[in-house]
Amino acid sequence: MLEKEGLKGWNYAKEVILSQETRSPQLREVMNYITEQPDFFRPAVTSLCSQAVGGSSEITVPTSASLILLGKAIGVHDDVIDDLKVRNQRRTAFGKFGKEMALILSDVLLFKAFTLLRGNIEMGIPYRAVNNILDTIDHIWFEQAEGEVLEIQSRRQTDLTPEKCLAKIRMRASEMEAIARIGGVLGGGSEKEIAALGEYGRCIGTASLLRDELIDLLELDTLRHRIENESLPLPLICALQSDRTRSNITPMILKRELTKKHLRVISFATDEAGGLTYTAKLIMQIVQEAVSTLSLLKTRSRELKILALSLPLDPEEWKPLMRSM
Repeated sequence: MLEKEGLKGWNYAKEVILSQETRSPQLREVMNYITEQPDFFRPAVTSLCSQAVGGSSEITVPTSASLILLGKAIGVHDDVIDDLKVRNQRRTAFGKFGKEMALILSDVLLFKAFTLLRGNIEMGIPYRAVNNILDTIDHIWFEQAEGEVLEIQSRRQTDLTPEKCLAKIRMRASEMEAIARIGGVLGGGSEKEIAALGEYGRCIGTASLLRDELIDLLELDTLRHRIENESLPLPLICALQSDRTRSNITPMILKRELTKKHLRVISFATDEAGGLTYTAKLIMQIVQEAVSTLSLLKTRSRELKILALSLPLDPEEWKPLMRSM
């Protein structure tokens, strides 16, 4: 479903990157590399939100392509900040080409993203709607930046509360709120409908990030990187609220070199203390909130509901993975 809805937006974004002329073979290589992993999610959400208020999919293509480039640019920045050289068993642009080329790539993506927004005017979208889109990007993406600052300040902190950790995650989910709102604007939705879509986007963005927080406890290399270079995952923060768990695993967390044995102990202790279950229940609760917002739309979008309900994780899914560690 995501590929079907997001394909045109992704193809447009990809074409913009690949058609850029350059005299630098190295810059050409890094631009080609960034297009090897498609992004259907952002354009699909934009398209579905437009349709949910009676708009079309076609009208979202230039903007959704712009949102892809913005998302990839921010992602490159985040990889540099987090010193993340490998994601999902594939080198990041930073890991493959180094910091300098990664930041130059990010600059290119940002400039291209904002240039693409003129496609809205060429398609006859009212200036008021275009201004609304720009205001949304300006306001909500700044909140994401604030969330990233909190993320940096939380590195290796073992005394965070689950509430503070969740608030930080909700701030980072502002990108998805912006994308959903923009879809509603392009579709001609009312203020009430756009607000409902914004809440839906914030919810699925939060649930998606929480899903990653849980999965990070199941992948030992990712867990090591989180502990050493980023903030601790929410399930682990929850587990550390137990005095017994805190005394058992805090010394391991603070070690300079974490072995796979240490990481297994941390992962199993987090599960035993209820951290994974707490996070899974929280995802389900937030997904239900997302689904409830759909009743405020002109057409109760079946696809948006399916998308939200695809996010929860069941213990049946992670327990076998833990046993195989």
